[in-house]
Amino acid sequence: MSNKLKRDQIPAPKAENWEKNFEEEKKLSFNLSVPPIILQKETYKALNSEDENRVRIYLGLEKEMIDGKHVLCAFAVSAFLMGSGDVYADYETPVFKLGKENENLSKRTEEVLESIRRYRKWRAGELNSENEWAAFRQYIYPNAYLFTKFELHEIFNTQNRSEAQIDFGISKTMDVMIYSEAKEIRNPEVFNYGALCPPICDNNSIYNS
Repeated sequence: MSNKLKRDQIPAPKAENWEKNFEEEKKLSFNLSVPPIILQKETYKALNSEDENRVRIYLGLEKEMIDGKHVLCAFAVSAFLMGSGDVYADYETPVFKLGKENENLSKRTEEVLESIRRYRKWRAGELNSENEWAAFRQYIYPNAYLFTKFELHEIFNTQNRSEAQIDFGISKTMDVMIYSEAKEIRNPEVFNYGALCPPICDNNSIYNS
């Protein structure tokens, strides 16, 4: 019998599949160098605060290239809940650059913004535009990640780890595409945004029994 998963933990086979998908994408649209991205416990504490804010990670690109490749980097800020909804807003400071040693860049926010802008140019296909897959990056790679309270609490408080490594994977899910007419007739409009089950399911429905 397999061990029960902790909150926000993903099964090992699923993680392996995401890693495999990411390796495949490196042959296509992802051509960045990725150094170790580390979130240290002291940084987590500085961002988490007594209000138990959530941590948001923004992706950026270093100014200098290495071996002809742009280098990915990441910045962490604290995000707080606005009102009673599910919208989280960022505190502008403190902001930390995540590496083997976390660096507080709160007095150099323009440097952070320039790095984020470089990444978004890459994501939009404006950097390395000769890559035939460059135009598809915007559909694959996000701007940022908002972590839940539970995963970092588990690592830093329950397990008392001194650091957590941030890595990346790509999930693949068959999605629905709704055509305005039979696709064989002509080029119809295509709609999407059908909520996937899971995670959005009616667990009381007979069709989920």
